[in-house]
Parts: sequence; C-alpha cells; structure tokens
Amino acid sequence: MTSHTAVQISAGAYTATIDPHGAGLATLDYHEKPLVAGYTSTRPMTAGALLAPWPNRTGDGIFSHHGTIHQLPCTEPDRNNALHGYAADATWEIIDRSPDSVIMQWQGPARTEWPWPLVYSITWALADDGLSAELTVTNSGADASAGTSTETAHPSTASSPFGVGWHPYLSAQGAPLDECTLVMPAATNLPLDPERLLPAGPEIPATEIVGKHQHMAGITLDHCFRLDAPPASSNHAAHHIELRNAAGSGARLWADERFGWCQVYTSSESAPTIGRAIAVEPMTCPPNALRSGESLLQLASASSTRFRFGISAI
Repeated sequence: MTSHTAVQISAGAYTATIDPHGAGLATLDYHEKPLVAGYTSTRPMTAGALLAPWPNRTGDGIFSHHGTIHQLPCTEPDRNNALHGYAADATWEIIDRSPDSVIMQWQGPARTEWPWPLVYSITWALADDGLSAELTVTNSGADASAGTSTETAHPSTASSPFGVGWHPYLSAQGAPLDECTLVMPAATNLPLDPERLLPAGPEIPATEIVGKHQHMAGITLDHCFRLDAPPASSNHAAHHIELRNAAGSGARLWADERFGWCQVYTSSESAPTIGRAIAVEPMTCPPNALRSGESLLQLASASSTRFRFGISAI
C-alpha cells in the first residue's frame, strides 16, 4: 500500500485508512488509539481484507454445484486448501469518496473454476459512533468472454454459491493482547483438523474452548465458532464481539444476522507488522462450506444481496 492508493477518512474522534488491495481496513483509530492491529505499507497476511466469494478453507479446492465439479486453485499449498476466495487479492476501483466515506468496486470475472461473474461494491463510512461497511454483491448473470448469459452457458451457473467474511485483527486501543479479554457470545465450536484446519467432527459447546469472557493471557486460538442466535428484534448489528483492555475500553466488532460464524485466530509475536494479535473473522458460513453446504448462500443470476458490519470503540 502506498500513500496515493490508500484512502483516509475521518469523522469525530475516528480516523481510518482503507486499502484498495482487498478493499480492506488498514487502520482504524479512536482518539488516536488503535481499534485494529493495522498496517501502513505491505498488508500482513489478509489483515482487514474482505473474504469472498468464500471465506476460510475449501479442502483440496474441490466442490460440486448442481452436479458439476469445480477445481479451485489451492492457494494454501501446505494444507492443499483453497483459501479466502478472490476478493482479498483484487485491486478494487475507487468509485467515490468524501471526507468520511469511500465507495470501492470490483468486478469479479467468471473463471474456468468459478463461472459466476460477481460485482462487488462496498461503502466504508465513519460517523460519531464508529466505522460501518455496507457490501453489495450482484451476480451479473453474464459471461463476458462468451457473450451469453451464464444460465444459457451452463445450468450449473444459474446461481452462484456464495459466502463472505472479513479479517480484521482487533486491538483494545493499543493494549497488549495478553492483558485483554475477549467477549464473544458463541454457542458452539466446530472442531477443526489440526493439520488442515478443516471441519473434523460434530459441534461442541463453545465454552469447552473459550469462556464468554475469555482472558487472553497465554491463549492461542485458530478455531471456528457458531455464534449465538441474535434476538428476533435485532437490527443490522445483530452480532457483537468485543476485545476489552484491563480498564474496560477497547473495540466492538458488529455484523448483521447472516454472519452466524466466526473464526478466531491469534498470530504469534513473530508475525510481520502486527505481532501477537487476534483476528476476529465474522463469516456467513464455516470452513469447507462449498463442500458441506453448511450456511452457504445462493445468489441467483441478475440478483443482489447486501451485508453490513463494522467496528466501534468501547
């Protein structure tokens, strides 16, 4: 990331930097204290990026849709998984900007292994109550290379399987992670194979892995959780996960009701740029959803869907 590509926005006590690489959140500060473990040059791993059209891992990169087998590139070769989709590595176009917001767009092309052309548009905005993102995804229903509708081209392309996630590393206003508490209303833990980090058994109570208020001293995580069902009356901020420092201040991540899953990962002290930090990754589906179908969305040709999420200070 360079100064001429990054977009800085501000409102009230908040400032943020949005990176066109993955349309991701590079920095977010409140009264000059960080709410994410951010970056100002090269993005470490997928920090802050959007994860689509699938989040997390697809084992062997293989899945079936309407009877057709698709082979994705295995971008995590050591585990032979297809990881985090295409959006995180794309350069998004800046469509519009103002002092407190920016709109970015990316036209994800139809590919041999992913024959669904998807158009993504995201609005990042700051206000007195924090940062919000509104992501709209449209199945454009046309294969530009063939000049035909995807429904005409092949029945397997009539609708697109879809999932989305977000990969911020939270910061409790700069406090070391080992001095912080994770507040996460998780219902269950989905056990993962320790070698490939793919689902490996029935769900178990989340409290067997983390407490509802988990002090993070010495805790190492790379786990997937199903979040508690939101109240029927909840608004777009249906799910909340917090990282609090010893004084009770910190960051609150929120997401709409379709983000029913969360991967939580702690990086090591040696991690570039961010060191020991905690990634809190809200997702609409768990790992391997393209194969299992668990919580997988379907996006019909010529239709759109919208997602909302964000972070505020506490």
